[in-house]
Amino acid sequence: MIHHADFAIPVHQRIRVATDVDPDGNGPLKGRLISLGWWVDHEAQDNPEHDPAGTLYLIADPSRPRPYWIAQANLVSTTPLD
Repeated sequence: MIHHADFAIPVHQRIRVATDVDPDGNGPLKGRLISLGWWVDHEAQDNPEHDPAGTLYLIADPSRPRPYWIAQANLVSTTPLD
């Protein structure tokens, strides 16, 4: 699933994260967390198969051409950077 955030704020603390998702066929993402976001799907509130809201993380992997929004459930590790 391709995620997008309806609302987002920058993350000022330097945090490195790893995920279990492969959004572009180049392996799981590993990189710096640059933004915290969330989405709201008002139409999904009437559908029990879909979550009406969720937390997302914008991750900048230095081996990728662009950052990706990743769902909170797909984070496997977080490491504060100095």
